[in-house]
Amino acid sequence: MAMIRGLRPLGMALAVMAFTSSPAHAQETGDEAVRTAFTGAYAGPEIGAHEHHFYVEETNIQTRETRGRYYRAWGVGGGAFAGYDLPVSPRVRIGLEASVSLGGKGPVARFADGTFLARYPQWGLRGTGRVGYVLNSRLLAYGTFGYGGHRYRIENPARVTDVNNWGSSFTIGAGVEYRISPRVGLRLDFRHLDNSMSHILVGVPVRF
Repeated sequence: MAMIRGLRPLGMALAVMAFTSSPAHAQETGDEAVRTAFTGAYAGPEIGAHEHHFYVEETNIQTRETRGRYYRAWGVGGGAFAGYDLPVSPRVRIGLEASVSLGGKGPVARFADGTFLARYPQWGLRGTGRVGYVLNSRLLAYGTFGYGGHRYRIENPARVTDVNNWGSSFTIGAGVEYRISPRVGLRLDFRHLDNSMSHILVGVPVRF
């Protein structure tokens, strides 16, 4: 009888251990991690490839034929971003983000008469909304849509008309974010600013 009484606390302990290690309890823990991931304020730096472009239509005076083309240039650029993510369901996030971009290479259009038009990037700003889906507690996929602009330094010996040093339009994008730790992540982000530029950037979001 003494042996039987001594086994009762041991049996209770084994039952507790079995519950805490059961698949159902593990699922609860995993679901909680998903619910709390990728929420709140964040900010960080980013670096990658910037592609700047502009469109020019050239008319042949003799034939009156008009020909248009895009001029593009790729270069290294960077920037910074800050935003806030709000959970609207266990896996869906909505948020707002603002960013600044710097760098890249300026495209140059050269014409048959020896003149040219160059558009050198200086800095840009963007404000976007963001919708994300938590694939698991460490990985978020998202898309963005908003408005932005970029400022350029213009050199225009060709005297091309309708050339502005500030271009603004809608911006779209998509990306994935991976949590390295509860506060620090790594993201791969693509963005396009219509009629001005595109980015492929690696960022380090730090959550507060």
